[in-house]
Amino acid sequence: MTTIQLETFSKLPFGGLSPKLMARRLAAEGAAVAAADLAQIRAKVQPSGVAFPEGSAVLLLGGSGGILRALAIQLIVGERVPVYTMHYDSEKLQIGPYHARALEAAAAELRVPCRFVNADATRPEKIREMVERIKAGGHRCVHLINGIAAGATKRFAEYGTTKVRDLDIAFDPLRQIPDFSSWDSIRRFGFVDVEIASEADIERTYKFMGRSTDPWADALHEAGLLIPGESVVAFTDYDYEPDDPVYALGPLAQAKILQRESMVRIRERTGARTLRLCYPAMNTTALGAIPGGTLMFAGTAQILLEQGAYQNIPTLAAATLPIFSPAFSGKELRVDKAFQRVLPEFHRRKVTMHSGNLREHFSLVIGNPEL
Repeated sequence: MTTIQLETFSKLPFGGLSPKLMARRLAAEGAAVAAADLAQIRAKVQPSGVAFPEGSAVLLLGGSGGILRALAIQLIVGERVPVYTMHYDSEKLQIGPYHARALEAAAAELRVPCRFVNADATRPEKIREMVERIKAGGHRCVHLINGIAAGATKRFAEYGTTKVRDLDIAFDPLRQIPDFSSWDSIRRFGFVDVEIASEADIERTYKFMGRSTDPWADALHEAGLLIPGESVVAFTDYDYEPDDPVYALGPLAQAKILQRESMVRIRERTGARTLRLCYPAMNTTALGAIPGGTLMFAGTAQILLEQGAYQNIPTLAAATLPIFSPAFSGKELRVDKAFQRVLPEFHRRKVTMHSGNLREHFSLVIGNPEL
């Protein structure tokens, strides 16, 4: 049996896109692309049927792209519920602010209150200002969803460095996510290095992804906006495998544990309904930065597409709406069941992959407009 030797390549930010190129393209095309992307999703949005009581609003932390952006669209377009968002993006180098402004314009057209603030969501003064703005809007009840993704995709020192299989794929220069639109985007398949997290990396991950819900819940509670038994406080979770060489053995996992622990404290302190939202691997900027993340998305998407079980990001967002129903009483929402089910098959396939058989492994992924 011939052993396939895989090369090691560098996993560069945004697939190695030039910051100058991104800035130039965003300045010229960012607004139009954001408007077009919103129009495409908006045309398919349907009301979920979940009834939001009068005076309700939803506050999203993070959400410049990915699942929380899709959730914001569903809430505004499908449910006509006021939405407030805070996430911190570069006005020159990231499409998030363009997405946010496009959604604000759509909300104004629909006469649904929507406010985006581009700021660090962990700063006390920004928390205070946003809570005051929400209260001034006359809202009675606020639901808080934390989807901040700003963690170190590295390992703890005691586990040492390692290598994991991944796809080297070009990123869309405007949307800033792995580009699966054509085979030309696939550059190679091989190994990428997983580095050791520094103390600064660890603390930053815990600050943004582990401890960031508590101060918001406290401020909303003090303002009388978290209604016991009615308001939802949740965070976007990833139910990583215990032996995952990147996620499970570094600060990302511990940050998720800290968030889970915070849900218990918040529930006891405020009476809010707290839970974790368990999502599958999705084609986002954040996942594209994780060593092995692009391969996991593409590999599991292929299997789910084969089985007719794949759900894209807008579909997953719509599937989130039941948490806002008074009848929902669980401590978690699992929209990742199909994804978890196919992981063993993904791991079986990934060790057989090499640069010569990628068309076989990703035949339903590359060029699929539903991704």
